[in-house]
Amino acid sequence: MSGTEHVEQRLRRLLRDNRFRPGERVGSERALAEQLRVSRSVLRRALERLEAEHLVRRAMGQSGGVFADDGKIQRHLNTVQGVPDMVRRQGLSTETRVLRLELAQPFPDERRALEIDETAPVIRTVRVRYAGNATLSLDTSVLPARRFPGLLSENLDGSLYALLTEHYGLQIDRAEETVEATTADARQAEMLEIPQGSGLLEIYRVTYDADNWAAEYAHDFFRADRTRMHMQRVGTNWKRSRL
Repeated sequence: MSGTEHVEQRLRRLLRDNRFRPGERVGSERALAEQLRVSRSVLRRALERLEAEHLVRRAMGQSGGVFADDGKIQRHLNTVQGVPDMVRRQGLSTETRVLRLELAQPFPDERRALEIDETAPVIRTVRVRYAGNATLSLDTSVLPARRFPGLLSENLDGSLYALLTEHYGLQIDRAEETVEATTADARQAEMLEIPQGSGLLEIYRVTYDADNWAAEYAHDFFRADRTRMHMQRVGTNWKRSRL
């Protein structure tokens, strides 16, 4: 057994014996190398093998390290965050494919959510998001066109929230979301490259700015086999205890 294989086996035991939950931080590369008494180069080769099996993932940066993994992207319900930022923070590459970008009249549900009249045009974009080499979500975002002039000529293959903040001064304050379980129809299955009938998480979202103005109405479908929802719940005395 090579040195890399030996370290790989020790890492497997470490993950199993400590019962790390998916998304839980195992430690930094430096700390793990010291704990296992191996060089970081050997440790990295062993981690690469475990990453290929979706047993761990590595993230760079101050809050990075080695995390237990099962191949799913953790979506924090307490935070308003764009998909690219969410995916990158979990150590994966991300890509966006724009399927549609149009100026249109709002549908009734879009008009109600954005609190606009039926003659007010909207910008509607439909995009497929990727995490790593596989699809993650099919996203539809609808925005009031008068609030975001020139948006149709912008590049929307990155973070929409970052673009709206940098180019239009949007200050996102909060979002209201509804999450339901559903299955992929023929169109969704084709766009997400999954079998028809696969599990999806259907999300409706209205995003508000600091003035309580509805800036975006979104209707997204996240692959259930690639997504985990996470939220923090607090007791009734939470605010009082922090005053």
